[in-house]
Amino acid sequence: MRFEFDLNKQDYIDFNICHIKNSETLRKSLLFQQYIPAVVYLVLPFILVNVTDIPLWLWLTVFVLAAILWVVFYPKYLISSTIKRISKMVNEGKNKDMLGKHCLTFNDEGIIETSKNGESKISWSGIEEIKETDKHFFIYISSIMAYIVPKRVFKTDGEKDEFLNFIKNKL
Repeated sequence: MRFEFDLNKQDYIDFNICHIKNSETLRKSLLFQQYIPAVVYLVLPFILVNVTDIPLWLWLTVFVLAAILWVVFYPKYLISSTIKRISKMVNEGKNKDMLGKHCLTFNDEGIIETSKNGESKISWSGIEEIKETDKHFFIYISSIMAYIVPKRVFKTDGEKDEFLNFIKNKL
């Protein structure tokens, strides 16, 4: 089974967003970043009431609202800021191997990736897992690296299903 395709910046961004949403370490970090500031917002009114003349109910109203907004909107902010950072990083450097034309060959031994800068091979035992999104398959070869297979390479749903069955049988 062989697929040739162009990887673009959006494919790389989609991989990173998928990774953020599925990595146990990153999810724990997100929860920490999401809820610790909210707890601080809830404690601050009790400190500020002692050093200002503003009543507690007013401080509580402001900071409870701030805590709710933080919890609700922080994940969206994190995703959008991640997209901006990744986009800037991709734009600033030479990404010959990461973006552009790729060829993935799947055979009984493993996966062969060919790009204009070279070739890499990995056996099936080196594959950790496969993740599927609406637009991609990500075949992880380590905890932070994966082959990106855009679903646009499949001409039919049957071809996509055949690919997925082949991969699952090898894993």
